[in-house]
Amino acid sequence: HCEKFSCRFHRAVAGHLYECPMCSLTCTSIQILEEHVDLHLEENSFLEGGNMRDLELAQQLQTEEDERQKSEEEKQEREEFKKLQRQYGLDNSGGYKQQFLKNMEREVNRGRMQPFDYHKRKADMMESLAFGIDDGKTKTSGIIEALCKYYQNENKDVRRVWLSAGVDHFHSSLGDRGWGCGYRNFQMLLSSLLQNSLYNDCLRAIPSIPKIQSMIEDAWREGFDPRGASHFNNRLHGSKAWIGACEIYSLLTSLRIKCQIIDFHKPTGPTGTHPRLFEWVLHYYSADNGSGAKVVCASKPPIYLQHEGQYHNKLFLPFLYLFLYVLQIRAAFCIPSSFN
Repeated sequence: HCEKFSCRFHRAVAGHLYECPMCSLTCTSIQILEEHVDLHLEENSFLEGGNMRDLELAQQLQTEEDERQKSEEEKQEREEFKKLQRQYGLDNSGGYKQQFLKNMEREVNRGRMQPFDYHKRKADMMESLAFGIDDGKTKTSGIIEALCKYYQNENKDVRRVWLSAGVDHFHSSLGDRGWGCGYRNFQMLLSSLLQNSLYNDCLRAIPSIPKIQSMIEDAWREGFDPRGASHFNNRLHGSKAWIGACEIYSLLTSLRIKCQIIDFHKPTGPTGTHPRLFEWVLHYYSADNGSGAKVVCASKPPIYLQHEGQYHNKLFLPFLYLFLYVLQIRAAFCIPSSFN
């Protein structure tokens, strides 16, 4: 700045007065003018320094705000991820056995179960897990027979009914309540296949839920559905992880049972409805029936269905429900296999 104005300090005005090049103030001597200009320069330097400090402070505050916001977003993402892990049973909180024992202990503490019953049920559960066979305590048989009788004799408003082959119903227990629907529906599907002699070489008994988890892991190790396996980090046993049609497909295929996944990936009717799915299910059960009977008990097994984007399953027994993933079972030659 000094060099910039030095050549102008000596510019005299009329009467030996000197004009300030910065504010046009008139000074009587060159010394006074220099001192005056120095004050201008010091003031400008102070203002520039202040502006620089303000800019640095603003940048620092913005950086701190960005870091704080990023930290909050990362924290929220971690919490959401943990929430999803808990929701889908991937939070390492234990599996069927741990939940069964915990819920029984809660029942004892609330006076709803006697200690003797606790120890007996624990022993039964441990035996079931050791053999890998479901203990059958949540099973209800005769579902299809009861539906057939009801629609033949009681319900006069129904024109036609198609039912699957015989199947046992399996409901949740203390060990899988809240997450076991995919496994229970697979047990129901197996119960129907076990009634068909075509599958005698493949199926021996209804496996327990932990055994089903191990069987799916075995299928993954054989190379079935590597992408799906990575979703579960290649581990199901000892967890509360939800499963769906893809895991059941891998398991059945590993048992050399032919099956097919059909994806109804978008609605085909107004207001989000799926008439094409209903048409497919109707054709599946009615294709081999030409009798025109009101109630048709088909020889085909039930269909395993899954909501789109969710690990929540139901089994298609009669023509009642609508869901979006269909796992179709086909009779086929089976290589001998065992659940043990």
